[in-house]
Amino acid sequence: MELTKVNFKPSFFGDRPVELICDGALSAVAFRYETGVCGLRIKNQHCSMVVLPYMGQQIWFAEFEGKNLTQRSIFDQPQATTKFGDNYGGFLLHCGLTNINCAGKGEDYPLHGELPFADYQEAYTGIGHDEKGKYLVAGGTFVYRNSQEYHYAYSPQLRLYEDASVAEMYIDIHNRRGSSLDYMFMCHMNWLAVEGSRLVYSAKKDKEHMKVDPTELGGDSARAVHIRKYGKKLLEDPALADVLDSKTQCYDPEMCINICYESDKKGWAHAMQVMPEGDACYVGFCTNKLPYALRWFCRTADEDGVGIALPTTGTNRSTAYQKENGYYNTLPPGAHDNLRFDFGYLDKEKAQGMEYYIEDILKNAD
Repeated sequence: MELTKVNFKPSFFGDRPVELICDGALSAVAFRYETGVCGLRIKNQHCSMVVLPYMGQQIWFAEFEGKNLTQRSIFDQPQATTKFGDNYGGFLLHCGLTNINCAGKGEDYPLHGELPFADYQEAYTGIGHDEKGKYLVAGGTFVYRNSQEYHYAYSPQLRLYEDASVAEMYIDIHNRRGSSLDYMFMCHMNWLAVEGSRLVYSAKKDKEHMKVDPTELGGDSARAVHIRKYGKKLLEDPALADVLDSKTQCYDPEMCINICYESDKKGWAHAMQVMPEGDACYVGFCTNKLPYALRWFCRTADEDGVGIALPTTGTNRSTAYQKENGYYNTLPPGAHDNLRFDFGYLDKEKAQGMEYYIEDILKNAD
């Protein structure tokens, strides 16, 4: 594998866009939002994304074949804050490694961990080439230190191959302490929820493999009563959520389903949002380190998003719950772990082929 890297620093990002690298259809352009947040726009023949290199390496925006498939939110651009709810409009967020969800009773930690707004010490772009062809990369390294507890390096690398509509994410985790690291991870991918779409996925549709965690709102408002009633229905039949229907479903403010996936012979699980025209949003992930995926919905008057499959080490419960139930990975002193997942767009023909493939996985499942 060959890779030519272009290292950059925040001073490269100004009001005037600067092209950092270009090779045919592959390009990376540095710019700065009006809010002061640095953005790196990367492109190939089929997609355009904006990575926030110094804000968690979030992918703020993703467009495939001219279609904006990023969740609808109240944020038109990233805000200069590290408070999760004050800046929740991005397409993809890395979550972890010390926790991945809301704090439980008696716990105190940031929502989804330190990774969503991590301040990266190193960030880069570049052009690479391997047996699959030429690709553009955006990546970096975040080092997290907490005295007597944690010292790790988290290094994601996003790859866009020049003729691909599916992006690839490679993550290296390095435990730099002389003691073991128990870590949790989740990738929060927030697709635009398209009414009438079907969710197709390589998991058994039963209560053992699909565990609904109903949203509970206090009080007797119409909103609270509506989501409680729908949550009870989902508990009885989680597959009710398989077709997006705003008239019969309730995802205000949100709803989560924890899913244990079946994998193919290569150890990969697959999921799609097949849109009414037959094309699809796609997520695939390697299950050796990420055996589960969370399905997340948020469909309100102001937001419209679906987490088709959020690859994860565990569930949407608290850190104490994850540790009590073994929902984490352990990394020995000085060791590395590698996480892998893909995401992107499939045209009608490829989506149909993937649906047949998923059907075969389920037929061959134990």
